[in-house]
Amino acid sequence: MSENPLKDITGTSGKELLNTKITICVTGSVAAIQAPEIARELMRRGADVYAVLSESACKLINPRLMEWATGNPVVTELTGQTEHVQLAGEWSGKSNLILIAPATANTIGKIASGIDDTTVTTVATTALGSGIPILIAPSMHQSMYRHPVVLENIRKLKSLGVEFLDPQIVEGKAKIVQTSAIVKAVIQRLHRRDLLGVNFLITAGPTQEYIDPIRIVTNKSSGKMGAAIAREAARRGATTNLILGPADVETPPQARTIRVETSEEMLKAVKEELQNNQCQVFIGSAAVADYKPSTFHRTKIPTRGNPKITIELEATPKIIDCVKKTSPKTCLVAFKAEHGLSNSELIEKAREVLKSSGADLAVANHIGVEGPGFCAEDNEVYFIDRKGSVTHIPLTSKEDIARQLLDYLVDKLGIKGL
Repeated sequence: MSENPLKDITGTSGKELLNTKITICVTGSVAAIQAPEIARELMRRGADVYAVLSESACKLINPRLMEWATGNPVVTELTGQTEHVQLAGEWSGKSNLILIAPATANTIGKIASGIDDTTVTTVATTALGSGIPILIAPSMHQSMYRHPVVLENIRKLKSLGVEFLDPQIVEGKAKIVQTSAIVKAVIQRLHRRDLLGVNFLITAGPTQEYIDPIRIVTNKSSGKMGAAIAREAARRGATTNLILGPADVETPPQARTIRVETSEEMLKAVKEELQNNQCQVFIGSAAVADYKPSTFHRTKIPTRGNPKITIELEATPKIIDCVKKTSPKTCLVAFKAEHGLSNSELIEKAREVLKSSGADLAVANHIGVEGPGFCAEDNEVYFIDRKGSVTHIPLTSKEDIARQLLDYLVDKLGIKGL
């Protein structure tokens, strides 16, 4: 727990920004009221947040509010402490990113012209000279946003490497984007890019095995774990290919997604991808149905006159068993879910999967009717590698498990990007 009670939310929603220092600069737009929420959400992702307010911003929100929101002193004027250098100068304690949210047309113009007459513009100029990433979220009336000089100033700053989050045009106003979009952009900018160019193939979600055109055999997998892995891989620069069963999950726009329904379709898609593309990493997080009906009824089985029916099931092929046979050099990560076993029994089952499939790493977890696992937002897993090492990941979000899994591939198994 943090020694500062104002920072006890740090990392509660994810660890993507852990050990990062972010300075949020607030200017005199009515959207300044969103700044405390932005700061808190960045903290929930692990960041240590500092705030800089312009004189105009102080007329809209009280600096004490931002002090509460960040748990750190707020800069409202530049003194002999050279606050702009402390936050954005060339030294070891500088910020990892400067976020200007909201940014007025006036502030954008001053930064583009090298004018340093406010706390915010001076911090921005110092950051540009230090090479610190700058992310700007504009907020103003639509007519101001359309002004040719404002647009030229934005283009000029973009040419210098400054990133802009395009505002939402609503009710004649260029409104600041939602907090979630800002947080996502910050994570994307600061995330590890250690998998640049590595080709990932990931399976996710359940499969559906048809009894007749209407009825299916399936399981309760939500696809959330595989989608989280795909998002993490894409953030870190990997070429990400996701084979997704029938699941309603958000997939990363940077990923190429192949939709399938049955285990046969998923197996075919996996083989085609392994044969046609140089796949360095395969992660089999899909919950492929273990059995399918031996016979498919081409018309709906009538219920009237059939109080009982018998359906014969047959085992489906184990997709992970085909990976090394098709692409021997691919790093194979196999997921293993079990119900009703002890931890030691679960780990032993995972070791059996490592041996039978030739996998390089197994990820094992318990599943039940309730609790972590299927459909939940969080999980508790074990990483088991071929050397016998077992790493326990206590209950945490699936996003965090995805991050730790890819960290393991990089740090322990030597998967490296360009």
